[in-house]
Amino acid sequence: MKTLLLTLVVLTIVCVDLGYTRECYQGDDPKTVVKCEKGQNLCYRKTLPKQTLRGCATICPPTYACCAANRCNA
Repeated sequence: MKTLLLTLVVLTIVCVDLGYTRECYQGDDPKTVVKCEKGQNLCYRKTLPKQTLRGCATICPPTYACCAANRCNA
């Protein structure tokens, strides 16, 4: 019974955390993953001639490509 209760508590914590956090690639290296702050529900990407900018955003800046899934800005 205690094991079942502990399992339910852990699942609740995991589900609540996944409800508002977004994971996005950040910087020029698509292997760098960050957890976005609360309220930042978008990942962005902007490709420049010599580098690619990536990160988290609350709103999509003009001329940037944005998406709303985890690690979608590769």
